[in-house]
Amino acid sequence: MMNFAGNGYIKLMCRYIIVEMDHVPYRVKKILPLLVLCSFILTTGFSPIDQVQNRYETKGKIPEPVYSMRHNEKKIKVCYLTFDDGPSESSEKIMGLLNQYHAKATFFLLGKHILKFPEVVRNMKREDFTIGLHGVSHDYKKLYSSEKSVVEDMIDDQNITMEVTGLRTPFIRTPYGSYPFMKESYRRAVVNHGFIMWDWNVDSYDWRYRDWRFVQQTIKQIKKVEKEGQVPVLLLHDRTYTLRHIESLLLYLQQHKYQMKGIDASMNPLQFPLKKQ
Repeated sequence: MMNFAGNGYIKLMCRYIIVEMDHVPYRVKKILPLLVLCSFILTTGFSPIDQVQNRYETKGKIPEPVYSMRHNEKKIKVCYLTFDDGPSESSEKIMGLLNQYHAKATFFLLGKHILKFPEVVRNMKREDFTIGLHGVSHDYKKLYSSEKSVVEDMIDDQNITMEVTGLRTPFIRTPYGSYPFMKESYRRAVVNHGFIMWDWNVDSYDWRYRDWRFVQQTIKQIKKVEKEGQVPVLLLHDRTYTLRHIESLLLYLQQHKYQMKGIDASMNPLQFPLKKQ
């Protein structure tokens, strides 16, 4: 963790660079920022990698779910972009657009697609997007046949993701959302195995419209949840039809001053309420 000694050290190094820059050979100037960063990490023990890993650490306790995600007291406009069913041939271009609009997102990935596009998943990690699990089968009859089948499907996906990225992610999104398939005992089972389940409150319907209409539908829902005092959590899909039109949605969010973020393990996960069986 960064400490006061580390802060003082980095300030001293920056001051030295400013004063001495005129006397430093050009070749050394090019790598000075890297040298300073490495020196800082060695001195303080702080690393950007720690921040990435901390995003996935639950500190021994799974946060309680919420069924309505409310704005914090500061009322900063935040929304959470989530993409299901990836990775795909469109992932890199989607990430490129997200970076262009200074947006972060969470990608809930299918095991079989990870095996098909492993380098894309590694790029997701490198570019600081949050990685979550969407299972292996995506067959609701097979997946939801028992508590055990749900847990095993997510564990298989988790192991594939860890093999490819080195990250052990706890985040899951069950196919088609948690209601009505995830019964109370199923929900307890995934929590007992260390998983954090997320749903959404804005369905883009990109899977239904597959054209510009999904953007209109999404904006309409964003306005509705905002009026209710909620933070938008968007369901999108890592697909070509989403890629074709998502830039207009990102532009809308940027123009309306939203901070577009990925989820982390310190957050209370938004879930569909559990109806009585």
